[in-house]
Amino acid sequence: MRARDPYAVALANASLLGAGYVMLGRRRLALITGAVTVALILSLALVARSAWFQGVVLLWWAALTVHGWWLAREHGRSDGAGRQRLIALGLLVPVLLAVGWLRLDAARIEQDAAAAHRAGRCSQAVPILRRLWFGHRVADAPLSARTDDNVAACQLMIKAERQAAGDRLAATETLRAYAAHPGALWPGVNVRRADLFLAQAAQELGTALTGDTAALETGFGRLSRVLAEFTGQEAKVQAVLDGFLGGLPLKDACATRTITDWLGEQAAGGGALDHVGDAVARVAPAAIVGCGDDLADDKDWKDARAQYRQLLDQYPGHPIAGRARQGEERATLEIELAEFRRLVKRPASGGKPAYCEDPAPYHGADPYRGSGPHRAMVFGNDGHRRKLPSSWLAKDPADAVLVICVGKSTFGSTVRSCYYEPIHRSGPLESVAFRKRKVSVRVYEVRTGKLVSKRSIQIGGASCPARIHYTFYGIDPGAPPEKYVKSSTADVRAAYASLIRP
Repeated sequence: MRARDPYAVALANASLLGAGYVMLGRRRLALITGAVTVALILSLALVARSAWFQGVVLLWWAALTVHGWWLAREHGRSDGAGRQRLIALGLLVPVLLAVGWLRLDAARIEQDAAAAHRAGRCSQAVPILRRLWFGHRVADAPLSARTDDNVAACQLMIKAERQAAGDRLAATETLRAYAAHPGALWPGVNVRRADLFLAQAAQELGTALTGDTAALETGFGRLSRVLAEFTGQEAKVQAVLDGFLGGLPLKDACATRTITDWLGEQAAGGGALDHVGDAVARVAPAAIVGCGDDLADDKDWKDARAQYRQLLDQYPGHPIAGRARQGEERATLEIELAEFRRLVKRPASGGKPAYCEDPAPYHGADPYRGSGPHRAMVFGNDGHRRKLPSSWLAKDPADAVLVICVGKSTFGSTVRSCYYEPIHRSGPLESVAFRKRKVSVRVYEVRTGKLVSKRSIQIGGASCPARIHYTFYGIDPGAPPEKYVKSSTADVRAAYASLIRP
């Protein structure tokens, strides 16, 4: 490798011509890096015309420059450094001047085209932009990509102008395509902006007919802007607005309700939406109730009830209010029933359900009136519940009239006392009192969730059998002083009858 001045090599490499490597005698490296440089420049000009890829090319340029300086520095300096630097500058400066001039020329061409566009002469703007060539694309790739979009958008505007004389519908569709094109929002262009905004508003309001409130807000924002910035556009704005309102109601009642809710809120604030109030009043009531019905069909009772309540709050005198009231009542009962089911669900660990401590009403249940029997759900003593007639027990929470929460058994009143002779030891006769089973009960009316009775019931039964049995360990302490009577199914039913068949 030849010894060369590092700064001269770096400047020569900065020309992107690989000249620095040639100065060092590294011709193979010059060919390889040159091929990479050509590939990057072609990609920048033809494929990846973006700012980020332009940054990639700049990084490559910096890498070549630094690498050339580093290689030359490793092999020492040579005589004639000044002459070498002049040669390197002779290669670099023309490249820099060419790139700078091409960037300035490209910017001037874009400005001339924008001026023609502002004057309403898209037919002149397109030929001006066609003057951009490959060199401009290399020097300023992002600008060339942007102007390609501008050309495509301008061609749509030219097409719309030609169609306007014979087919206004086709012209409107072309103008909508122009509005959606990224090249339509050319910086500084102010030609036909009212028509552009109207076309965009029509397109966005069409999207809004799916229930998209973001598109709805954008569309009406453009209509307001046209009224604020341009004179004599009221009829065109009204035409776009009528086209949108004519699409209501939608098949989806909830989507319609979303739109009418938004329109109602905006109309209350005045502005461009003053005259949509009649359309909202015409469409909204049926949409609100229809949305409630759809949600009810999906068993979404809470949201359904909210819809019915909205109708009753906003349109209490509307003919459809009766239907909304019925829907609200049904949804409320379903919500209460779902909560009742949750509260009476037996816990996995056993015991009484949450309802016994935190009751809630279910107004769909029958009232606790008359002689009964009143269907009940009994918790706290499964043995008692199994002895009750099936006609007294609710097969499902929806059929229940009562919830009976049963406490633990304790000794009640004495039925009879009897004397027994000890068997395992000698001694006097022992007295045993036979007592009823006393249980505390709390009785709730399902319809109201209120506690209707809190008392104790006593379950009677047979007493004084010929023998009694008891368990002891070691020394016989004798018979227990008190025992429960032996309750039959009839005894249990007689005790609970005062609750279920009052």
